[in-house]
Parts: sequence; structure tokens; C-alpha cells
Amino acid sequence: MTTRRIKASGKYLLLPLADQKGWFPAPGTIQYLGLYQNGRLLEEYELSLSEKPRAWGVLYLERYAGQELELRLEGGEERLLELLEVSDRTRDAALYQEPERPLAHFTPMRGFMNDPNGLFYHRGEYHYFAQLNPYGFSAGNTHWLHAVSRDLIHWRELPYALLPDETGRMYSGGGVVDVDNTSGLGVGGEPPIFLFYTPAGSKTRWSRGRSFEIAVAVSTDGGRSFEKYPGNPIVPNLSFMNRDPKVVWTGECWAMAIFLDNDRYMILYSDDLLHWEQGDELHIRGAAECPDLFALPLEGDPGQVKWVLWGSTDSYLVGRFHGRHFVPETDAVQGPSHRAYSAYSDSLRSPGGYAAQTFTGAPEGRVVQMAWVRVCPKSGPFVSCASLPVELTLRTTEEGPRLFQQPIQEVGALYENTFEFKNRGLEEIERIPSQYLGEAMDIRFRFTVKPGKLIAISVRGMLIVYDPNTGRLLLPVGAYDIGPVGEELDLRVVTDRCSVEVFANEGRFGMAIAAILDPNDISLRPVYLEAGIGIDLELHRLGNMWSEEAPAGS
Repeated sequence: MTTRRIKASGKYLLLPLADQKGWFPAPGTIQYLGLYQNGRLLEEYELSLSEKPRAWGVLYLERYAGQELELRLEGGEERLLELLEVSDRTRDAALYQEPERPLAHFTPMRGFMNDPNGLFYHRGEYHYFAQLNPYGFSAGNTHWLHAVSRDLIHWRELPYALLPDETGRMYSGGGVVDVDNTSGLGVGGEPPIFLFYTPAGSKTRWSRGRSFEIAVAVSTDGGRSFEKYPGNPIVPNLSFMNRDPKVVWTGECWAMAIFLDNDRYMILYSDDLLHWEQGDELHIRGAAECPDLFALPLEGDPGQVKWVLWGSTDSYLVGRFHGRHFVPETDAVQGPSHRAYSAYSDSLRSPGGYAAQTFTGAPEGRVVQMAWVRVCPKSGPFVSCASLPVELTLRTTEEGPRLFQQPIQEVGALYENTFEFKNRGLEEIERIPSQYLGEAMDIRFRFTVKPGKLIAISVRGMLIVYDPNTGRLLLPVGAYDIGPVGEELDLRVVTDRCSVEVFANEGRFGMAIAAILDPNDISLRPVYLEAGIGIDLELHRLGNMWSEEAPAGS
């Protein structure tokens, strides 16, 4: 172990971070950095330092302003501790302007981001949280990132909402505004805001010997800062690694959906958000982790409100609450990623989006969902991005009630140029002027479907094929059943630097594909279309979401 004393005389402690490959650090590459004061451990992180860093991490020192701290580094080349710098300036050369940073999808300022957490709406702002490793490019050191937006498109990061501690890493959960102050924790008429999270005990040296539990942090300043509740845990360990609480108001009480294990979930109930009783145990075949729970009117009819219990990747139950019981009205519905056919795997799942969550309290009853797109850029200070926000609806189909999804209308705020035509042939696609094409595009097609005739197009080099004989959409990651389309195929494709999102059949099928696309290929090409197939096209080039306002540092 190597030690070094510093004074928190600057805003930041800068960390030269080595590149990492894969979702988890390679064995033997981890070092332990501890911050101590008078022999007491304040923070401890697993990282990998390098003399030739991929990027410089930022540990915020403002909470220790002017204090003396001791740094301890264990493992690997401990001499690298001397490379750490106390500074008032970061080493970001062009933050938010990196060549691989998506233009239209939220990305973290720095670090490895995964599951969306705690999503809620309050007083004109959408609050987005996500699991984040600020000190590496793979999973670990789990904080909760916090960002806010007024339009779900342009985001600004705030200070981290939750930091790991002696109880473990800060794993997933949900957020809710206690509008009626049922908890009694409101101050000065300000409704308390709750973040429910999972202290992942024994996932770190610091938390060795502890279990996974359910805990809460509370804000009384409108969601700008959160304090961990002194009465934690609010739900003790129930089953091995139970986790991922999502909380909603049912109209009669609070309900909390948690993941237990395998495909088992449980709903707990409360009157005050602090004291919980166990309720129903439910199975969602094909699902695991990260439950979501939300209400939707069937066919938009407020007299037919249904509840959806969602499990990752995208399987769900549709049902209703009868007092303190969730009553399923369907078997487990297999989402789009499960209706897959592949020559390489009979269990193909989610090539991109994962751990989707909806915002609680969204205005006008909207149900807006975001997911984690599991993409690994080769450079820059960040890994992964969020999906576009999509709006969910519940519709009647020949199979029963099913979720449909489409990108939110606010995406239009990024439209720069628009090109469209109606009822033309394939040659018209080849005549699109280059100024309407770009790395980020929102493209909507309507194709006439002819029996036995394939429809094949290439979007930024990604081949998309519809086979009317099987009713399947063929993508680079597999073939997917998208349901009956009738005489027209509705297809929407949103491209960006690190992803392609595909929506078909008016949103009955939706999928995010993690893919780092060639920046030099912004083409849109017909690959195989019969001469008699008519095409309607609406193409929007998307601008840079970061160009309007430089996001503030944490």
C-alpha cells in the first residue's frame, strides 16, 4: 500500500484512468483507492490508473474543501498514486464534442453508465438518474448519476445523487414525489421526493458481509440533493440478491415492485413510503431484474385503466390492483426482443436496450420510458448511452392487450432539415440530396406490401429486411416477428453515432441496437424493392442535443 497526503484546495482530484474492455474489469487490473481522514475511511473505489490514460476521471473534492486528506492506493503499480492531481480545472479537451459521443441520445459526462434509475417529473423538470462508474470504463463503483431536462431532449447533469458507502454499491431503484406528504417528511410545504435504491452489500471490500437490502434517500429541496434515510433499510433482505425497487401510487396506497431471483418478483405495500408489508409474489416468464410498474388506459379509454408489471428485458404482465393485490389478466407477454429467430442462438435477447424504466408523475398521464443502450465506444471519457425516450400506449390486438411504443414528439426539437415524398418508387430514395443526410436521422417509411416480395433497405450501412412470407423483420442481430402489418409496412428508423432504433407496425415492435456506425457512411440505399412497391418517406436530419446549452459540471 502507498499513501499520500493532500489538501482539498481545489475542486477536483484528477485520476488518469486506463482503458478497459468488456463489462467487467479484467482480473488482476484492479487497484483500490481510499480517501481517509484521521484514519477513518470516507470513500473507497476500485480503478485502474495509467501513465497513458484513456481519459482523466474527476473525483469532486468540494465537500472536503480546505481539509487534509490521506490517499491510500493498493494493488498494481502503486507508484501511480503520484500522478493524481488536485486542481480547479478538469483535463477534458472537448467535453460533449467527442467524435463518438451521440448527438441525440443522453450520455454521461464521464464514466460507465448503465441502468436508468429513479425517473420522475416534478415542477416542469424531468429527473433522470442512472447507475454510473465515474472512475472507469466498465461496471463498478456504482453511483447514481443525476440529470434534469425540461423537454426530455436537452439534459444537464447535476451532482451525483447517491455515492457508494459501507452498505455497498448503489444499485437500481425508482423515484417518486410524495405530493400529499404521506411520509410526513416534507419541510416548509415542499413535498419530499424519494429515491428508492438497492444497497448492494458484499459487492465491495467496504461492504463485506452485508446483504442486499432496500433503502431510500429523501430530498426536501425539490430534488436537487438527497440524504440517505437514517432508518434504512426500509425493507430487509428477503431473497438472496433482491433488488431494484420501483414505487408508484395505486390510487389507494403505495406499491413497490422488486426483483427476487430467476423470474420471481414481489409487490409490497405501504401507506407512508417508509413501512412496507409483503404482498404478491409473481412470475414473469423470460424476465429478470429491473421491474417497472405503471398504469395505462386501454385504447386511451380512462374507464379501462390497466396496470403493467414490466421485467427486463421487455416481458410484462397486464392486470389490475384489487386492494393490496395485483391481479394479472394476461399470461406473461413476451416483448419484441423475445420474438427472435436466429441461426446462432435460440435465446437471443436485447441486442441494445435494457433495464427500461418509466417516469412517475409525468404530466397529462403520459407514460414515457427510457432504457440503457449497451454500447462501448472505443474512445472518449464515457461508455454507454440512453435510448431515445419513447411514449407507451396500450392497445387491443388479436392476441390481447399489448404495449406499443414510439419516440416522443419532442424529438422534433432536434430536426434540422426535412425531406419527404409520397407514393414514389425506389429510385426516389437514391435521389435524396446529401444535405438532408447525417449521422443522426429520424426516418419514417411506409411501404406497400406485396405477397412474397421482400423489402430491403440499407440505413447508414445497416441492412433492414422485411419478409412478408414470415412476417419477420430481419436485422443484423436476428429476425423478429413484428405481427401482422396488412397492406402497408410502417417502419421508423432513428440513427445516431452509437445506435440504431427500429420501430415497426406503428410501434408494436420496437428495439434499440447497440452499434458504432461508420461516421463516413450516412447513406440511405434501396437494396431490394420491387418496381411496383410504393414508398412514402419522411426524413429528418437531427442536430446536436448538446449545442444549445453547455451542460454544467457536477
